[in-house]
Amino acid sequence: MSSFLLAYFGSEEACHTASANYVLSTGYQLSGIANRTTLADGNTWNLEHISLIARCLTSNEKKGHNIIKHLADYVMVWAGGGGDDLAKLPHIARIGNSVYPDICPNDPLCRNFGFYDQQRTPAPRVAVSIVYKMVEHGNKPGVEVNEKYFKEVYTSKYGKARVFKVQRVSKKSKEWLADPANRLCDAPGSWYCPGQYPPDLPEKVHKSHASLDYTAHGHS
Repeated sequence: MSSFLLAYFGSEEACHTASANYVLSTGYQLSGIANRTTLADGNTWNLEHISLIARCLTSNEKKGHNIIKHLADYVMVWAGGGGDDLAKLPHIARIGNSVYPDICPNDPLCRNFGFYDQQRTPAPRVAVSIVYKMVEHGNKPGVEVNEKYFKEVYTSKYGKARVFKVQRVSKKSKEWLADPANRLCDAPGSWYCPGQYPPDLPEKVHKSHASLDYTAHGHS
């Protein structure tokens, strides 16, 4: 537990200039302890938004960076085995695939978006994904993030948390997001301001998702 707590304080120091951090399931902890803004905090109501995050995490570095640079300054991942982000990866892929079906083509349960054995030998699409590259960066032979897109700035003492700086963040999108005129609040001065995506975001944000019939795929 202390490793995770120290990771939050370490990430706060590493990301002291960040306007946004890119975190999936632990954003509420990072927000509360390290006082960082996150794109998802475990209480995000919009499935399509979560799916966009999943799209980024499961994409290769070039494609994912082309989206992330319009949304965040840093990416934080859980590593070190156990219930880390690689353990969650098939579930992340399924969430994203409900909106972006090309994540797992003709495989709605994303059975092929995982690992072949307990040594975490990755399937081809996993091997090139951003989350795999970041979790295993420098830990496995030949696995390194491309510093053209992301640069490691923090790894906790026991390797449980890792933070990567997003290279060449879109200044135009960052300024647009910071402009109060672009916030969609339910009333003037309200705390509830869902906001909008910057116009230059290259990925189309879908407004609907597919429902999956698990029975049809061998699940009761």
